[in-house]
Amino acid sequence: MGCLSEESPSRSMKPFVFTWNGALALIVKVSIQPCVTLFSHPKEMASSSSSSSSSSDIGVILNELTCPVCSELYKEPTALPCGHSFCRVCIEKSWENREEDTGYVCLNCREIFAQKPKLKKNVIVANLVENMKLKEGKVWLEVEVQDTEHGDVNVKEAMKSGGSESFCELCNGEAAKRCVPCDILCCEKHLKPHQQKGHKLVDPGVKIEELRCIEHGKPILLYCKDDESLMCVTCTGGEHQDHKIVGVEIAHAELKDVLAAKYPHVSQSMQSVASQLRQVQKEEEKTENSSRDAEDSLEEKGRLVCQFVNESVDLMKSEINKRKMEKLSLLGKQREKLEQQMEDLRQRKSTMDTALQDLEAISFLQDSKDLLKRLETMSDFKSVKRTPLPVLDFSKEENNLDGLIMLNKNFLEKIQKGPVEHPEKVAEGPVEHPEKVELDQNNLRRLYGRSPSLDPNSAHRRIKISRDLRTATRTGTENQYRKHPDRFDDFLQVVSRDCFSSGRHYWEVDVRSSRRWVIGICSNSMGRKGVESGLGGNPESWCLFKGNNEFTAHHNSRATDLSLPGDPKRFGFFLDCEVGELTCFGDSRVLHVFWGNSMDPVKPAIGVYDGSVHFVHLVK
Repeated sequence: MGCLSEESPSRSMKPFVFTWNGALALIVKVSIQPCVTLFSHPKEMASSSSSSSSSSDIGVILNELTCPVCSELYKEPTALPCGHSFCRVCIEKSWENREEDTGYVCLNCREIFAQKPKLKKNVIVANLVENMKLKEGKVWLEVEVQDTEHGDVNVKEAMKSGGSESFCELCNGEAAKRCVPCDILCCEKHLKPHQQKGHKLVDPGVKIEELRCIEHGKPILLYCKDDESLMCVTCTGGEHQDHKIVGVEIAHAELKDVLAAKYPHVSQSMQSVASQLRQVQKEEEKTENSSRDAEDSLEEKGRLVCQFVNESVDLMKSEINKRKMEKLSLLGKQREKLEQQMEDLRQRKSTMDTALQDLEAISFLQDSKDLLKRLETMSDFKSVKRTPLPVLDFSKEENNLDGLIMLNKNFLEKIQKGPVEHPEKVAEGPVEHPEKVELDQNNLRRLYGRSPSLDPNSAHRRIKISRDLRTATRTGTENQYRKHPDRFDDFLQVVSRDCFSSGRHYWEVDVRSSRRWVIGICSNSMGRKGVESGLGGNPESWCLFKGNNEFTAHHNSRATDLSLPGDPKRFGFFLDCEVGELTCFGDSRVLHVFWGNSMDPVKPAIGVYDGSVHFVHLVK
């Protein structure tokens, strides 16, 4: 058997001696492969203690004889131009799975070769590995090493008994890192060889199982782009054979580049979402404030309604009491006159009774002259003429209250049915069951009656306005009106001076002198010029139209045919600004109901294409 002396070359390790069968011997075992055991005869160890290897030498030897890819003893070790060695199969497989645009990379130092290097067998390492293998692969491990720096340490026991993941497995010192390929805990001193070889190092507490392939138990060094999975070198020969495989460091760098490219987009998205979130928060705050303001406003209106009702009831009670006192005073005077007459009649009757009781003719006749004289002195009876006093009739006041109660009842029913829908979601059309509408025009006139007056500054030049500002008449010639921005130029129309933005309002229009007209309402901001300034031809106006003896309802250029049994001469309009509703009446029946949500104040409006149209003067 041969002997490797101290002068024999060995790469990156301290010289040591070994012999076979009784001589100094070095036996190596890594993982399930043969491990290294250094032992000597006790006498020779005592005499040659200066040449004994330290525990750190063993760690260096293990690393030098282990492939950094498969973590096993070299099989046909091959050296690269950079000086690092690998199993020929390991390095060639790693290069076979490289991407087309990447060079040939050393898996240790990451040096890139533009062309595939010529692989040469590392003869020294190969011989050393072969000499360290025992016959038939059987191993007997006994390690007893004197570590001069750390004291007497049984390295074999230290590697096993170190157990705790806070101690170096070579010297029992405090562990700084764990080497993944070697699966060993090292202190700062014993860590340097692993750092020089570029081994992957992790914190001592990291579980090494998570960094090894579950299937083969080998270090994870590669990444499959097709399956997006981590893998070891052995995995490359299986289902990943034709996949795009790169080193984990390259995949790590590429993924970081991808994330860095997406980072601005994510940041911008975060800013956008944050902006929307702020808007939602502002809207929530605005909604809270709006709701609070609405509740306060309703409380105030409720107080005013209660005050109005109480004042109305008190006023009616006062009026009732006043009328009662007036009538009682008249009745008292009549009672006094009647009582006086009754007293006079009693006295006459008493005198006559006394005279009639005297049965003697002579005596009666002697006293008759005096009796008649006394009767004459009494006031002549005259019946009192009673003037019929007016009956205390409060039906009118009661009807007014009944109308108010009915309107409030309808208002509550609408609230209970739910909020008013958006006008775009409500199909406009005639009311299907007009008889169910509980709006009475008489009550509307008394409670909400208005008498709008026309605005001459808005009248078309072919429309003449009466002096009382209630009648609009179509003329054949243009009137001499001065220029005004509110004047209609293209349509024969005029609007009212009255402007409604809240509350409830009712008015009537007399159309008996016209056969073609348009009547309704429009927003104060509706245009006065151009083709879109016609009533009913834009989103800002709602109106009824008569032409060719046909009636239609118009809004935003959409027409709805109306079925009328006759030809009404007067039309009523009830505007409820609180719910955004315009109810149109004809012949005491509901013809059509418009729903709207105009934020601008609205005005009654008239279009006259022949004859005259007149705003009716309503007296509450």
